[in-house]
Amino acid sequence: MSNTSYRRMAFRTLLLMFILLISVPLPSFAVSPATVPPTSVTEPPSALAKQVTVWVSELSKRQPFTSWKTAASDIQALGPGTHSWLVLLSANGKTVGYMVVQAAADGSFRLGEYGTGPAALFSETALKRTLKENGLLTSKSPSYMTVQKHYLHPFAAFWEVTIYSETYWLDAKTGELLPMNDKIFNLQAKKTPVPVSAAGPGVSTSWLKSAFDPYERLPWLTGEKPFSVQDAAKLQTRIRSKQHLRYVSEPFGDAILYALPVTGFQRWTGGRLDIALDMSGTRYIPLKTLTTLGRFYR
Repeated sequence: MSNTSYRRMAFRTLLLMFILLISVPLPSFAVSPATVPPTSVTEPPSALAKQVTVWVSELSKRQPFTSWKTAASDIQALGPGTHSWLVLLSANGKTVGYMVVQAAADGSFRLGEYGTGPAALFSETALKRTLKENGLLTSKSPSYMTVQKHYLHPFAAFWEVTIYSETYWLDAKTGELLPMNDKIFNLQAKKTPVPVSAAGPGVSTSWLKSAFDPYERLPWLTGEKPFSVQDAAKLQTRIRSKQHLRYVSEPFGDAILYALPVTGFQRWTGGRLDIALDMSGTRYIPLKTLTTLGRFYR
């Protein structure tokens, strides 16, 4: 066979191999969903958004809520099974307050606690500050750190932060590290939820004064009799006066104690009375909730 014939045969062989190669489908390379950071976009019920607007409109008519008039609302679920939402209010790029909204058995919504100022409940700024101050947050932390919110009631509201195999619990309002663990929290979670009565439709009376140091006296340690709050009129008179009133709660026994100055109140036209406490900003909590979780002292 001549050289020309060999060259023709070799060319035909290469051509056939090329045709076969391009006719075989190549495997596709798709990004696995597991490699994509999970996102959770949960739209709040439209009825909830409307009710939040009603509360914001009513509260913003009075101090210290007037900055809420132009505030935007960001509604976030407070975790699976809680039937609660956190509403963060911001104006001009700054946080100006928050609300906690709970679903009622009749399908309506109840306003739980709410507060004013930049230090909102579950403030990521406070969380990051505490983690940095304690050397727990570095440039590499996000890859090995998980963060979860927990809300049972105003004094069982926590950040649960897991870094490698270590878990830390921080107060959701102040960002303070707490001596908590899963066992203590789960025992509290098994208890009957704290009831929240309906607020509204409007605000009839409100009062707010300066805070003081609740630890200048320790009546809860000296055996002093708690201040009775059965008489709402007497309670409001005490708050309006220059005399001090403290609120003390130990929701987890000796593990955690909250002692806070009472700085005001707000009564709704429906009859509900909310008490203002100073805790990294003003925090309004229904009186019925407070009496369930703690006591008042002079």
